[in-house]
Amino acid sequence: MKLTFLDGKETSAKNLEGKSILILFQPDCDHCQREAQDIATHLESFSDYTLYFISSAPLDQISKFSGDYGLYDKANVLFAQTTVDDVLNTFGSIPTPSLYIYSAEKQLMKSFNGEVSIDKVIKEL
Repeated sequence: MKLTFLDGKETSAKNLEGKSILILFQPDCDHCQREAQDIATHLESFSDYTLYFISSAPLDQISKFSGDYGLYDKANVLFAQTTVDDVLNTFGSIPTPSLYIYSAEKQLMKSFNGEVSIDKVIKEL
């Protein structure tokens, strides 16, 4: 899955290093907005992970979302754009938000499809 970050840099999801959490979202999704707000409130619980918020929305909408929820300038939070086709080819048809926790060895540890309590996510870290 190709990722384009807000600064224009590109990479592939398979090249991400360290413990990662991929959060697939859409900026206009109210479930995604609540989840982002909960993550921002509990950000210290995610300090061992890099959080990648990934959307197929235009970069300007992704950037606005990152600012709206106070996540834009956080050291362990990055926002990226991908294509719907890349999401479908990587994860299949999934609801938003969907969250995937990966180990430093790139092994999927846990996935959550649809809105989930952040407390449940934190228990899996």
